[in-house]
Amino acid sequence: MEEQITSIPQFIQWFGLPIAMSLIGGLIGHFVKNGIIELPKFVIEYTEDPASWPANWFLRSLQRTGRFLLFLLGYRNRTNATDKVFFDLGFLGDLLIAIGTGILAKTALALANTDSPYAVISSSLLAGYAGLSYLKTKQNKEIASTVIETLDEPEETGVEVGSSDGRKERLTRTVDKG
Repeated sequence: MEEQITSIPQFIQWFGLPIAMSLIGGLIGHFVKNGIIELPKFVIEYTEDPASWPANWFLRSLQRTGRFLLFLLGYRNRTNATDKVFFDLGFLGDLLIAIGTGILAKTALALANTDSPYAVISSSLLAGYAGLSYLKTKQNKEIASTVIETLDEPEETGVEVGSSDGRKERLTRTVDKG
C-alpha cells in the first residue's frame, strides 16, 4: 500500500519529528559556527568612477542612480566588472537548510524500511548539523572570495637616515594592521 501526502496536516504528521530534530541540529550547527544569531545580509560591492560625473548635482545624482540600478540588473562596465551582489539569509537560511535535511533523512530511512523513532531522531539531528556545517563551509569560502578585506594588508612605513659616509639609506618596517 502506497502512502500519499495530499495535505499540509498529513505532511506535518509524516515529517514533523524529523523536521523538529533537524532544526535542533541546525541550531546547534548555527551556534557552533557563528556563536550568535546572524541576521540576513545583503552585500553590494559597487565602485564608482568620480571622474566621469557631470558638474551639475542633479545630473550627477541621476547618473549615479541610473548606473547603480543598471549594476543591480547585471550590467557591468570595466571599473566594476568583478564586483558582486551577495545575499545571505543568515539564521533563516540555516533553518531552511535544516528543514530540507530533516526531510531527506526521513525519506532515506523510509527507503531503507526503518520505522524506529530513535533512528529518525538521531539521523535528523545529524543531518541538520552536518548539512548546515557543510553548506556554511562552502558559503564562507564564497564570502571570502567576494568581500575584500583591507584591514589584513600590512602597512609599510619607512624613514630615511644618513650614514657616517654621507649616503642615505631607507629603513622600512612592515606593520600588520590586524
